[in-house]
Amino acid sequence: MVTADLADAVLDLGNLLNGYEVERVATVSAIRRAMADTEPDCIVVTGKSPDGAWRRCVDAVRAVDATLPVVLVAPDGSERLAAAAVEVDVAAYVNLAAESDPSGRLAAAVEAANEWSSGDHSARRGSDAEAGSARPADYYRTLVETAGDPMYVLDADGNLRLYNEAMAERVGYEDADLVGESVERFTTPDSVATADAAIERLLANGGGTHETVEIDLLTAADERVPCEVSLAPVRDDEGAFAGSVGVVRDITDRRARERELERYKRIFETVPDVVFVFDADGVVETTNERATDVFGIDRADLIGRSYTDLLDADVFGREAVDRYLETVARLLDSDTDAPGRFEVTLTTPDGRERTYEVHVTLRSVDGEFRGTVGVMRDITDRTRRQAELERQNERLERFASVVSHDLRNPLEVARGRLELAQEHGDDRHLEHVDGAIDRMETIVDDLLALARQGTTVQDTQLVRLDRVARAAWEVVDTGDAALTVASDCTVRADGSRLQQLFENCFRNAVEHGSTGNRNSQSSGDAVEHGSTSSRTGSGDAVGQADTDGSAPSVSVRVGLVFDDDGEPDGFYVEDDGPGIPADQRDHLFEYGTAGSNGGMGLGLAIVKDIVDAHDWRIRIADGAAGTGARFEISGVTVREQ
Repeated sequence: MVTADLADAVLDLGNLLNGYEVERVATVSAIRRAMADTEPDCIVVTGKSPDGAWRRCVDAVRAVDATLPVVLVAPDGSERLAAAAVEVDVAAYVNLAAESDPSGRLAAAVEAANEWSSGDHSARRGSDAEAGSARPADYYRTLVETAGDPMYVLDADGNLRLYNEAMAERVGYEDADLVGESVERFTTPDSVATADAAIERLLANGGGTHETVEIDLLTAADERVPCEVSLAPVRDDEGAFAGSVGVVRDITDRRARERELERYKRIFETVPDVVFVFDADGVVETTNERATDVFGIDRADLIGRSYTDLLDADVFGREAVDRYLETVARLLDSDTDAPGRFEVTLTTPDGRERTYEVHVTLRSVDGEFRGTVGVMRDITDRTRRQAELERQNERLERFASVVSHDLRNPLEVARGRLELAQEHGDDRHLEHVDGAIDRMETIVDDLLALARQGTTVQDTQLVRLDRVARAAWEVVDTGDAALTVASDCTVRADGSRLQQLFENCFRNAVEHGSTGNRNSQSSGDAVEHGSTSSRTGSGDAVGQADTDGSAPSVSVRVGLVFDDDGEPDGFYVEDDGPGIPADQRDHLFEYGTAGSNGGMGLGLAIVKDIVDAHDWRIRIADGAAGTGARFEISGVTVREQ
């Protein structure tokens, strides 16, 4: 009697079992009616899971005849299903997926089950009905021998009583007789202890169930094979413990997958990048702890939320979501498995803007889209370094351009005057040579200063604004100019580079503001070149007029600038000279903005570089009296005394 459709295997059963009539029934009620009308010799039930409906079929059979052999057939079985077969005392178990000849194996199992029970089946039917599941070890012989999975039976002392061909192959003893051998021959002491503890728990719970544990088998080649074994106790005719039966499954591949999974899990949790795993609907399946660090939201609060939820919660910006959707759409339309990539800037919970490089990979199963994996790498520092490198390259190009032009001019003057002096013996030409050499020295000094200072500030500290300004004034050739510093506050800056800023502003003010009163050699440098070397001053006291009592040629003033709320936001440098024409202001900070003598024009370019290096801002305005030039530097951390 067969309880379900087993396709070709069952259809062939009638032909394979000579002398047997095969009847198919579909329900538990049909089983009861069939057993009432006939006396079947064997019941074949089909099952797919350990707790499937086949158990109710077996219970229905047992309720009528506890000794009638039952064969469990699985289209695609498992060791858990085999253990469940042991638990309910089926006579044989056949895993069709593991058999090269499933019909033949099924027929052999039915024949073997009937041979075991045919001798005294009728006589035992009444007396054993009350015995329930109390079976001698030999009852399992058919089950063990017909099972496709490695299977064995031990006696109460732990010695091997039964085993099948699959078990012998698994431990490498195909040609040996292992009956009577201790289980310790093919497993480790720790594994024996683990299995014994499982059996003791089963006995303490009254038996009738199975437990699955992990052990290591020892092969004939002394290799360890990680396995999972489903155990059940074996009882004698009186119901006393008589040993155990085990169904073994090799879990070598599973262990390898677990190790690989654990390795990926460690990488997933320790990688410095943010990782999001989205399902096909854009819902976060999982993420790593780095996401919590970056976005300030617990992982549990991120999982289960869609990207639209995260957009509404300001976790992701609109640009990030749009770029993500565009990338996914592009990947779905492409024929490559390569990940998509885009860059996006996000604002962190502490208000900082960070740039991320996002890599998006599609997840698919059998060609069906299942979601995406997004990896966000913080490239802010790398982007800044790249920008710095680009600026340095631009500066080198500017240097090359400026040097090739501006050094050539005084060099040609010096060469021409020297030739005239040699030709005519007129030493007056040597004065021009000396001036040209001085000019080239100034150009070289300025270029070296720019090359060395770079465009970023590494260390800043609080420095007195008035002290730095006066120190700068002392090293600039200020002539009879005067300086006034209207604040003794402190600012956070690189003190050395702040002094360079003041030096160049002061030189520009003195030379530009006094152009009409100075000789042509000095006035030619107005608004055009920097002063970063330590040149000796003229001897005038800071903030005072010339010693002869005349008015200063130009007055320079340093003071604070304030924001819209009246808070100090930086400082200014202004003079009372002629000022800067409006049409020159847009290009004043560019390299090579030349003055009347065609000089290099590096001074205010140096000022702009120093301002940018501090992340400050600079603007040009008219002086307070409506004349002169005023340079306002804002975005500065200022602390008033």
